[in-house]
Amino acid sequence: MATPEQEFDQALQFAEEVREKVLAFLEGISQTESESKPSPEVWSMGEVAHHLLLSERRLSQQILESIANSREGEFNQEEVLAERPFPLEDTADTGKSGKGTAPEPTQPSPGLPMSDLLIDLRQARGETRAKLLPLRSRPLDKLWWEHPRFGPMNLYERIRLSGYHDLKHLKQLENCLARNAGQAK
Repeated sequence: MATPEQEFDQALQFAEEVREKVLAFLEGISQTESESKPSPEVWSMGEVAHHLLLSERRLSQQILESIANSREGEFNQEEVLAERPFPLEDTADTGKSGKGTAPEPTQPSPGLPMSDLLIDLRQARGETRAKLLPLRSRPLDKLWWEHPRFGPMNLYERIRLSGYHDLKHLKQLENCLARNAGQAK
């Protein structure tokens, strides 16, 4: 059985590796490309980046609030997994998890400078890491957070969810770039 430190490290490492892939992708995007929308109802790449930034800021806040308000053992892991409509990793695939609506606090603004978004995304992840590191030795599998669509998840899962969320939006970014390139022809 993994120690709390191992569980924490694995969850955070996954989220950080995916974030690095997102950042690497965004570093190759010009400001003009970042503002181009393949269609009116689809976010631009800059808007996706801003949404990820706003979501990142909520991540550490939600985990810290969950620690303050969650009762240990509030949910039974086996029951939660049996009732979950799909595995947590499938949240990265809208074909399996469906397309959700971003909560109001994570609705992006258009036209923000991509260079600033890149800096802010890196800084926000560093701030999340700094806030969460003191929790590394706590058994976060006993503390829970309730996702509005996916139901309860322990806090290791919540950390991993940020990686799956980034993966979902990385696919969206790649599709947006491809659609924009197709429109330019």
